[in-house]
Amino acid sequence: MYKVVKKLLKKSSFMRKIFGTCDNQGARDKFVIDELKKIPAGEVLLDAGSGAQRYRNYCSHLVYKAQDFGEFEVDLVPSYSGHIKKFQYGKLDYTGNIWSIDERAESFDVILCTEVLEHVPYPNETIKEFFRLLKKGGKLILTAPSNCLRHMDPYYFYSGFSDRWFSEFLLKNGFLIDQMVTVGDFNSWMRAIVGGTLSRVNLLERLFLFPSFVYFSLKNKTLESTASLCEGYYLVAYKK
Repeated sequence: MYKVVKKLLKKSSFMRKIFGTCDNQGARDKFVIDELKKIPAGEVLLDAGSGAQRYRNYCSHLVYKAQDFGEFEVDLVPSYSGHIKKFQYGKLDYTGNIWSIDERAESFDVILCTEVLEHVPYPNETIKEFFRLLKKGGKLILTAPSNCLRHMDPYYFYSGFSDRWFSEFLLKNGFLIDQMVTVGDFNSWMRAIVGGTLSRVNLLERLFLFPSFVYFSLKNKTLESTASLCEGYYLVAYKK
C-alpha cells in the first residue's frame, strides 16, 4: 500500500486527473479551439507571440501567420514552476517585437495571443499594435494569467493582469469586449500550488501537505473566492 500511494503521489498526471491540479491548460485549449472553429475559412490569422504554435493545427482552414521575437531558449533562473526544457519555436513569418510588427495596418482578420502578455515589457503598446493590425470588425482572441509563477526568465515582466486592466486598455484602444471568462478562483489556485508542491517533496512532507490539498479540492467556487484571486482570463474582443 505504501508503494502504491508513493507512486500515485509522484505522478502529476494522476493528480491532474483526480483533483485538477494542473494549470488551466485544458480549459484554455477548449476555449481557443472553439473560437478558432468559428472563424470563416480563408480568413487571415496572426498568431502573435506564437512560440511553439500549439494551435497551428487548428488553423488549417485559415491563412495562418506566426510572429514571435524568437530569442528565448531556456530559463536563466530555474523556478518552482519547473520550466527548464530548451524551448522550440515553430516556423515564424514575423520575427521581432510584438508591439512593433513589420506589417501594414489592417492586414489581419483575426489575432490570436495566448499566455504572452506577461512576457512583454510593453503590454499596453501591444494592445495598440493589435488594433492597428486588425481589419475593422476584426477578432482578437486573447488569454493571459491573473497569477502565475515565474517562467521563461528573463522574459518575465508581469505575474498577471486583472479584469480591470483588460477593460481599461482594450476599451481605451478601440476594442469591444464580447467575452471575458474568469478562470479558476482562490481555491483552485491554492490547490494547484499545493498539488505542484506535492510532486516535488519527499513522502513525509507530502503526508503533511495532502490534507490541505484535499481541503482546497473540496472547496466550492464563490463570488468572493473568484474576486479575491483567480488563475486567468480568456477574452474575445472586436475592433470597432
